Amino acid sequence: MGTKEQQMLDFETNWYTLGGGSSSEITEQFGLSDRDFFTEVDRLVDTSPPASLSSTELRRMRRVIRHRLWMAG
Repeated sequence: MGTKEQQMLDFETNWYTLGGGSSSEITEQFGLSDRDFFTEVDRLVDTSPPASLSSTELRRMRRVIRHRLWMAG
């Protein structure tokens, strides 16, 4: 996993309990739309889930990611 991917995963790990990071923060930090950001984070969580999260926390994070993808249309 590259540095940018790790930063994206760390960002969402810190924000998922609040429904994910704000759209403006995502654009500012990563230069991505919500759809692109959460698509990539979804892939990263499936391939390299954060070891710091319990299985329950990981399920919650996945729900937030999928909800944000749904909202992004």
